[in-house]
Amino acid sequence: MELGTNSTPSVQPNEVENLVQTGFTLIDVREDDEWISGHYAYATHIPMGKIMESMNSFKQNEKYIFVCRSGSRSAKVTNYMISQGIEAYNMSGGMKELRNFTEEIYDKEGNPGQII
Repeated sequence: MELGTNSTPSVQPNEVENLVQTGFTLIDVREDDEWISGHYAYATHIPMGKIMESMNSFKQNEKYIFVCRSGSRSAKVTNYMISQGIEAYNMSGGMKELRNFTEEIYDKEGNPGQII
């Protein structure tokens, strides 16, 4: 883990599978059409526009990684979550990079997914 753009705590895509296995929760903040087209099998989908109304689902004692297509939207969400006292990290490079490190990206039917 390291500090990303603008001092946002970040993780590298090649670390994500191990972090999820050790208890981190991966939150995909992309829009519905992006999620349907291709998402990481072990991610939870909460579009960026619904983060604030979903705040009660985040726990102070848990660790979260946020991801979008390239890392820009998720960096904004990460910074917001940190301001709310949540331990949060941005995935550097987003789904575009994660697809280079995992086979676990599927569409809504469970077929190999595309990152759009």
